[in-house]
Amino acid sequence: MIKQMFKMIWNRKRQNALMTIGIVISFFSLFLVFTTLFYMLNNYFKPLGFEYEDVWYMNPGWSAQEPDEILETLRQVEFALDSYPEIEAHTFSNCFLFIPAAASTNQFLKDGEEITVHQGLVGDQLDQVLDIELAAGRWFDSQDNASQRTPIIINKQIQEAFFPDQDPIGKFLVDDEGKEFAIIGQIGEFRSSGDFTGSRLVYFTRGSTMMGSDWIDSMDGMFSRILFRVKPGTTRELEQKILTHVTGIAKDWTVKMGRLDEARESANRQTMVIPAIMGIICVFLIINVGLGLFGVIWYNTKRRTSEIGLRRALGSTVKRIHAQIIGEAMVLATFGIMIGLFFAIQFPLLGVFGFIGPNIYLLATFASVILIYVITFLCALYPGSQASNIEPAIALHDD
Repeated sequence: MIKQMFKMIWNRKRQNALMTIGIVISFFSLFLVFTTLFYMLNNYFKPLGFEYEDVWYMNPGWSAQEPDEILETLRQVEFALDSYPEIEAHTFSNCFLFIPAAASTNQFLKDGEEITVHQGLVGDQLDQVLDIELAAGRWFDSQDNASQRTPIIINKQIQEAFFPDQDPIGKFLVDDEGKEFAIIGQIGEFRSSGDFTGSRLVYFTRGSTMMGSDWIDSMDGMFSRILFRVKPGTTRELEQKILTHVTGIAKDWTVKMGRLDEARESANRQTMVIPAIMGIICVFLIINVGLGLFGVIWYNTKRRTSEIGLRRALGSTVKRIHAQIIGEAMVLATFGIMIGLFFAIQFPLLGVFGFIGPNIYLLATFASVILIYVITFLCALYPGSQASNIEPAIALHDD
């Protein structure tokens, strides 16, 4: 019976061409939406690699001053922060925490090939402020002041990419300009853009007021931050005190303050914008295809009234007629799914999105297939029920 249904649908391929194309487009749209959804859900359950609760930040927003002047003002600001007992630790940071649209990258060489890595410039107490655990090595400190090579701290993704199954501490990385970087420490995961973003290759360089002012040349006062961890339960009254104190020191700066937990919520909302738009478009597309599929099944069923009546007269049961109408719709959906699968399978084969694993694609494909079949079944359920209730005598009389 199934073989017969496939032959019947194939023989009607011209009549069903538009509906098949609609199913293909719906399947492919669902595949993209589910791929994005499962990818983001998978990221959500990964650790960020740092703690954001009770961490506040300050955007210095310095004006066009000489690096030495900026450095001196930063030292005064840090000295002011030291005077507040509510502040447990503070540090400079330029690693774009919870700013999804911002990134700074570099190119490291491995076996003659360039690998893109994300970089951040951070201070000596970032590990204390964000409660970052070191997997190996140490954090930045004063012994790096006279380092011959640029000291860096890498995350586990860089270690896995450049030194698989090796201890990276003491080894070197070279960028595309020939500059050498000495690895002094390694951390685990570090996903600075938010809960729904994926893992990246990240490394940190040192930016400290204990150094000279060379590192300030490449910094932007609007994206740079001073992070500080406050004691639990600290109220916003302290925020206003600090803001007033710092603006009195840095009179020409545009100082702003905020909290990392609020920045995280904002980053998550920004990350969800594109998937939400994709989902809305996909829903409207599926509704249109579902309505079209329902209409086609209904129309074809009405055209075959005499055929169905004859089958009933020859002994076909109500269940068999019902199953046939639904089965033909499912076969039609199968043709569309098979074509859609051909395009969907190109994504993992060609590595279109290298950061998405094959398991995500597999789950998205499975979910898309199931949903298409469910929609098709629901669209065929009522026409099939109506067809199964056709009385043989009435159908043959009308014919």
